[in-house]
Amino acid sequence: MKKLLLPTLLFAALLFGCKDDQHNNQGGQTTETITGAIDPATILFVCETAEAPNEQADAPHHEVYLQLGNSKVKVADILNCEILGKDAYEQNQIPAKAIAAVGGWWAGGGDYIYVIEEGGNYVVKKGAIFEESENNDFGYTTIMTFSKTGEEVY
Repeated sequence: MKKLLLPTLLFAALLFGCKDDQHNNQGGQTTETITGAIDPATILFVCETAEAPNEQADAPHHEVYLQLGNSKVKVADILNCEILGKDAYEQNQIPAKAIAAVGGWWAGGGDYIYVIEEGGNYVVKKGAIFEESENNDFGYTTIMTFSKTGEEVY
């Protein structure tokens, strides 16, 4: 029994003494999440029909998610949601340099969301327009901001 005890202890010390090469000394985050910036080409919106409909307005209900690399974060709830092509940006007051955009029209009004790179971050903006609007301004405001590595910035 004593012959097996020393090799077993040495193996256990070696096994538990080795560190994961992906981790560093900054809170256990992997090197990728600290230094690896998310490629803007991989950023996109995902529209999902909500399980609970908008019963108050007898209207559709969609949850909007932003896909940042391997992370998927809910950014808003809107009535109607579809991915917008670059050709629809101008008519919806979305800057041409926006990375991705979604939006939709329902019963006289529309909600629109886009993500853009600003100040070294990815900024999500939301606006709305209604048939009775006199100034035709979507009134985009920032609803969320993410760092280049995908962490939410407050």
